[in-house]
Amino acid sequence: MRYSRGGIIAVLLAAEVFVAGAIVWLVNGHNFTVNAAGMHRTAEQGKAFAPIDAGNSPRVVVDDPDSRVDVAVSADGKVHVTDATVAQGWMWGNEKRAPLQVARIAGGVSIVRPGNSHLNVMFGYLDERIEVQVPAGAQLDVQRCSAAEISGLNGAVRVHSVDGHITATDVRTQNLTLASDDGRLTLDNVSAAALDASTKDGSIHADNLQTGGGTLQSGDGSITVAFAPNANLAVHARTGDGRLTFDGRRAQRGDDDASSGDYTVGAGGGSLQVTTQDGSIHITSNGAR
Repeated sequence: MRYSRGGIIAVLLAAEVFVAGAIVWLVNGHNFTVNAAGMHRTAEQGKAFAPIDAGNSPRVVVDDPDSRVDVAVSADGKVHVTDATVAQGWMWGNEKRAPLQVARIAGGVSIVRPGNSHLNVMFGYLDERIEVQVPAGAQLDVQRCSAAEISGLNGAVRVHSVDGHITATDVRTQNLTLASDDGRLTLDNVSAAALDASTKDGSIHADNLQTGGGTLQSGDGSITVAFAPNANLAVHARTGDGRLTFDGRRAQRGDDDASSGDYTVGAGGGSLQVTTQDGSIHITSNGAR
């Protein structure tokens, strides 16, 4: 999320006024406490790393639980990494984040920020983000992030968000695994022979989905799926508490507001489990709306 330049300046000025006022209050002997030792001003800016030639299908490992990760296809077939973090204002917590470490490893590239280095904002602006460009055939393994945007890849993709959404766009892969501890999942124009997409708390939205089978699962949230026109699947859907519709037709409710149904998309074929504990499920097949 970004704010206007004017908005940022206004917030920073407010912070200056607050701190100055707190100091005056203390000097005058008032019973007022500010944790000055843990509070500091920061103006942190990330950096771009030198491109790495790791082949046409490198394994790219990313691990930074505090940063959003944006991954797209590079124009030159190399791995490009930018720590795009911006932090401005008054903070408390770590004085500075540990630097992002980018290294060539056997078969690919490692992108890791070691330790617990999250900055906490009191007054100001903070955007913790890593931008990565990779060959289209890269094998992407995001072990931890705070959110992720993945686009254009055709190698295997695995993403785990500890606190935030995951979006996959224009992905063509044999294996796609998306897991969020707390955030929505969005799949737009995705084709995956094997699909495993789950969120503990959040909605799932898939448009123009082509898959050979797997799972779409939410612990608490609605699921909306629109299959590609050439999809062929046996779909098994169940909601613990919510409405279930297939091509606009509503399934009969079961006990305790649960709904379930088995549906054939196209000629059938692979099996896709679509389940949520609490929320509605809406499925449309072969381009239907």
